[in-house]
Amino acid sequence: MKPVTPQTEPSPSTQLRKAVFGGSQMTDHELPLKAVALRRAGARFTMTIAAGAAALAFFQTPVRAADGKPRVIATTDGEVDDHSSMIRFLLYTCDFDVVGIVEVNSKFQKNGHSKEPWLEDQLAAYEQVLPNLRKHNPDYPSADYLRSVCRVGNENIKDLWVAPPDMETKKTPGEQLIIDTLLDNDPRPVHVLSWGGANTTASALWKLKAAYPKEKFEYAASRIRNYCIWYQDGGGGWIQTNIPQAHINEAYRWDNVWDYESISDNPRKEKGCANPPEIQTYMNYQWVSNNMTRGHGPLGALCPQKYVSEGDTPSFLHLVNNGLKAHEDYTLGGWGGRSAYDDPAFPNHITDKTLKDDGDRNKMYWRWIPAAQNDFAARLDWCVKEFKDANHAPVAKLTGNLNRDVKAGEMVKLEATATDPDGNKLTCKWWPYADVDSATTTVTIAKSDSLAKASFVVPNEPGKQVHIILEVTDHGTPSLVGYQRVIGNIK
Repeated sequence: MKPVTPQTEPSPSTQLRKAVFGGSQMTDHELPLKAVALRRAGARFTMTIAAGAAALAFFQTPVRAADGKPRVIATTDGEVDDHSSMIRFLLYTCDFDVVGIVEVNSKFQKNGHSKEPWLEDQLAAYEQVLPNLRKHNPDYPSADYLRSVCRVGNENIKDLWVAPPDMETKKTPGEQLIIDTLLDNDPRPVHVLSWGGANTTASALWKLKAAYPKEKFEYAASRIRNYCIWYQDGGGGWIQTNIPQAHINEAYRWDNVWDYESISDNPRKEKGCANPPEIQTYMNYQWVSNNMTRGHGPLGALCPQKYVSEGDTPSFLHLVNNGLKAHEDYTLGGWGGRSAYDDPAFPNHITDKTLKDDGDRNKMYWRWIPAAQNDFAARLDWCVKEFKDANHAPVAKLTGNLNRDVKAGEMVKLEATATDPDGNKLTCKWWPYADVDSATTTVTIAKSDSLAKASFVVPNEPGKQVHIILEVTDHGTPSLVGYQRVIGNIK
């Protein structure tokens, strides 16, 4: 690919230059002293270094301090449903630390879409609503910070099914960002979301294995949590087979729940919708019009679809700060579905291919949709409403340890407290997540609608686990849910 002249583009707060560099594939810190664009195939701001001078002129944003939130790198092939998912992703950036947004390709979007300004347009719209968002949560990052961590990875169509050592395109800025993040001294895992192909991630892991000391490679590989929305190129399968230290989630059952078939009345009609009729009311044309594209500011108005079709959204729903803490272990189940270890030959590979909730292979995704969609509707309200006029999720706090030892036959009391930022009335429900249990007996919860008086009797199955979910629901508009999870280890 030949170099092209950098193009200057305005944004609401500054003018940021983007350029696509070809030829040399040096990493950003290796580039010689000359005018350098940390590219549209790099970052979306310009760094200029004058040869022989110490002058450094580039837009700086402070690094956000580690605060215990999940860390995330989103990789996207720029398909139209990725545009919709990215709007939601931006409205949840207060819940997690975004360390990268990398544009890639896939078998569906073979050339990627990094040459199109869709992401810049969304960041510009996010910047417009940011002052209002911060009235609701001060942790939203600046648009310029998000621009500074944008990169482009491998979009070479020839590399879709090629192993990393043999790829034509290597050492992309997106790959280097993944490498640098996995090697840094932040102790938190790094959730790498594959909305498209995983080739850029695979290439980063291959380089770590081939070019770095063994201890650094093992440290880096152990930290990745790769959530793949299908394997959309050869990268996911290559990681699973060749980097067994890497944790990888091969997710499938979101299909017909969150994607183009989320409602029966969809224009594609290629496959059936898996969502029950009552769930489809949260995904249909009216929902998008009422809650997103009309009267909710410029970011929601950018939604390119008329109904909810966000096949990539489940990859980051585990990271939402809702109390379930499913980001700590994808097998626990939560808004982003539920997976399980399936093959001892691949000890860190999990998938949902063979799972069912209550006998339904898609329910581990759709059971959470009402709560997730109401929560998203509230975030869209935050774009335009004052704090007093919007709703905010209640906060539940369990009394005692979330993970606790229990004795077979023991009656376990379940107690929690709950608060609501808006002073709304709260109701609660404790329920057994039996499909996650290793115990074969489903527990019965007495007084399941009481925060302080609920209880259950532990099954006589030593060595097994029971999982209990607490939902605390407010009576605001829209109605929002906060959670806690109890894991009982039977002794």
